[in-house]
Amino acid sequence: MGTSGLHIVVRADSAELGGVRRAVSAWLRDRGAPAGLTSDVLLTVDEAVANSVEHGYRGLVPGPVVVDLDLDHDGLLVSISDEGRWRPPVHDPASFRGRGLGIMRTLATAVALDTDSGTTVTARFAVAAPQLVAVRT
Repeated sequence: MGTSGLHIVVRADSAELGGVRRAVSAWLRDRGAPAGLTSDVLLTVDEAVANSVEHGYRGLVPGPVVVDLDLDHDGLLVSISDEGRWRPPVHDPASFRGRGLGIMRTLATAVALDTDSGTTVTARFAVAAPQLVAVRT
């Protein structure tokens, strides 16, 4: 991760979601992110973190959820990972559940899922160079 990245580690607990949203929102605001991009990133992060909380550690002691955001030459890279167990989504046409990955894939330029060790969702958002500025911290 570059020097301008955001790195957050929280316990897999729904009470942590608000703090994650505030930190991601502030980081994007400090870099001049437009409202639409901020909304898309926040929804993607929220979906992935909520999935880690609800599914990744089901039946286990809640462990860490790691959220990383970074700017590179291709845009904004967002990664959310946990050390829990991957559970494939169960699609029920009569339910509003099981749509998180589809939502993320609609919002981001690309989404990758790695379930080899825990679960990592990586989302890329194409951002024009002047749209976000790297802030050295």
